[in-house]
Amino acid sequence: MLQHYDQAADDHQSGGFCPNCGQPVAIGDEFCGHCGFNLKAQSTTNQSTPQSSQSTTPQSTRVQRQSSRLPQWAWVTIGIVVVALIGGYLFGRNYYSRTNQLNRDITALKTGKTGVYKQFTTSDPSLKLSAQTIKPLLKRFKTNPQALATFQSQLQTGSMTTDGLFEYEATGKAWLFFDKYQIKVKPVYATLTTNRQGAQLNVNGKRVATSQSTSYSHKFGPYVPGNYTLMAVGTVNGQLLKNTGTVYLHENNATYNLDLRTISFTVSGTPKTKVYLNQHYQGTIGSTGNLAIKDAAWSSNLLLTGKYVVGKKTITSNATKITSADADQTVSVAFPGTMSKSTASDYFNNLFTAISGYTDDGDLADATDDDDNTLDSYFVDGTSNADYQGFAKMAKGYYDNDDVLSVTYTPTVLAVAPATKSQSQVTYDVKYEFENSKDSRIQVFRYTATLEKNGSNMQIVKITPAQKIRAYTSTNDDDD
Repeated sequence: MLQHYDQAADDHQSGGFCPNCGQPVAIGDEFCGHCGFNLKAQSTTNQSTPQSSQSTTPQSTRVQRQSSRLPQWAWVTIGIVVVALIGGYLFGRNYYSRTNQLNRDITALKTGKTGVYKQFTTSDPSLKLSAQTIKPLLKRFKTNPQALATFQSQLQTGSMTTDGLFEYEATGKAWLFFDKYQIKVKPVYATLTTNRQGAQLNVNGKRVATSQSTSYSHKFGPYVPGNYTLMAVGTVNGQLLKNTGTVYLHENNATYNLDLRTISFTVSGTPKTKVYLNQHYQGTIGSTGNLAIKDAAWSSNLLLTGKYVVGKKTITSNATKITSADADQTVSVAFPGTMSKSTASDYFNNLFTAISGYTDDGDLADATDDDDNTLDSYFVDGTSNADYQGFAKMAKGYYDNDDVLSVTYTPTVLAVAPATKSQSQVTYDVKYEFENSKDSRIQVFRYTATLEKNGSNMQIVKITPAQKIRAYTSTNDDDD
């Protein structure tokens, strides 16, 4: 009897399944009995594939990984380029910042750097910007540094100056990334007038028109705002006259009168002061304190100044504008920090009022002026001042002298001159009238006092020794 043993489906010793049709096959069969599939060829493929996969895949991966790596020098080069680009950008951002560009422009304006006009632009096609047309603005800033400081401050805090003449704006790009700024200028136009036919009208030495009538006007411009010298030249009564002056041209449609006529007036001031009209020497003030100016060429911008020499230093007075109303009048020359003659007169009258109080009563508490200012308040260092001590000793001596019944002091200011350190030198006479037991005696002495300002008050620094001018008695009027 035949015995039949069933085997498990996955028992490969007893066979397997055809990979093509799935029917059972026996071990050793070369072909599937059902579909004819070549079992030997399949077996060979299955055995060789894993070996091929194991042997080639890792090697291929290593080759790909090796080929994807960059050499070290390439990475170093890339790093250097990146750092350079970042550094260049940061430098450019700082260099072309609005603030730094403006600072460089201000420095160029201050030094008058060649080509500074290229930092300007304008929307007026009639204005041609050049080194020549920008000169008046440079002159303005050179003669008035505060104007340049204000100009910089206004452009820094805002985009435009308060007068609307200049604007700091971006006008392009530098290196594609950074704004490039320029100063945009608004040009000005003005009008010149004159009263003489045939007069030549000049702007900064260049003729711009010739008058065609006795009531002539000429509009000129456009100009960059700045300092300009305006002048009319013509003949009046056979005399060649010039009306000239320097103006800050900054107002649109302003009118400047260049009439040709003369003016006469008197200048009062410190003797030996040299007098100038628009920087042209006119003469020196004499010992009388006056200088007569005759038939000077008048202009709408006629400025009077004086110059006085103190030691090796020349002091210039405040400028006084001369107008047509000053014709045949007296105009004073005043120096900065210097007392006027009238103020000095009041000062010494008050001083000798205080001295009189001490002379009359012999009590230092009575040495005050009409405003109760004490005698020592008139002197620098008060009671320690040598001149204070001299006046106090003199007044007390007259009080103690039994032969002196009374003393009257009459000061007269002769001249006030400027001194160094904003001081004043006052030359004055004092008339001493003594009522004695036997007669009346008069003496006149001259002094020069140096005063300086202390707060709101003027105080005496020192007084020169007295110079005797004259002395006589009222009985015979004979000089001693």
